[in-house]
Amino acid sequence: MASNKKNLFDLTGHTALVTGGGYGLGRGLVHGLAAHGATVIGVARNEKALKETFSSLGAPHRYIVGDLMTDELYEKLDKIPEHVDILVNNAGGDPHSKPWGQQTTQEWRDTYEINVIASERLCRLFIPKMTARKWGRIINISSIYGSIGQNPENTGKNAGAGAYTAAKHGLIGLTNYLACQIGRTGVTINTLSPGMITWMETPDGEPDLWKHLASQTPVGRNSQPEDYVTATVFLASEGSSFVHGTNLIVDGGWSVW
Repeated sequence: MASNKKNLFDLTGHTALVTGGGYGLGRGLVHGLAAHGATVIGVARNEKALKETFSSLGAPHRYIVGDLMTDELYEKLDKIPEHVDILVNNAGGDPHSKPWGQQTTQEWRDTYEINVIASERLCRLFIPKMTARKWGRIINISSIYGSIGQNPENTGKNAGAGAYTAAKHGLIGLTNYLACQIGRTGVTINTLSPGMITWMETPDGEPDLWKHLASQTPVGRNSQPEDYVTATVFLASEGSSFVHGTNLIVDGGWSVW
């Protein structure tokens, strides 16, 4: 049980691994976790983006270049010397955004693999190691589209989030399943579901769409990566030891109306 006589959100002494840490939300979470004391390892395919993320962070923070859709990266991660205490499965996204019916079966498989299968493989790799030390935090980054559907008026003319929506629902299902399996190990697993984030490239070059999305959000704006730091730090902290199998929605109120 965590003591209430100390800062329960201080991550000093813990190592966090953040996938998709090269840009956008991943970059924001790398910096946020480091600012709260964690040693952070970033993972992404784009070395240039990782260099930019870690340019203001010195040792022992570091990054690993690799593709989560290849066996090679998991073999590499299995051999790292650090004890990973906090796993943030942030890599994902919608690599084949098209109207439903135009996405191919292979595109559905690709979307599911990067959003769900990669997260499951990392959980399978690191949870036993966390369990051996009787402490760990898994944070799966889903989306509000992991809980609801997508209004056709809220997407680009030639876009659509069918595969993405199904995959993010699957990621929440993975969280719920694993929460039932590891509840007494000292390791917790939760989902964080962001709303609209404006660092993403506007679909089909439609800036008016993002203005429309902001108008659909009760707080009147879209989010920035920094809006998710405190929620992530909370789920990664000692203070969240009784938060388990939860989907924490941070969306500016998007899903309440």
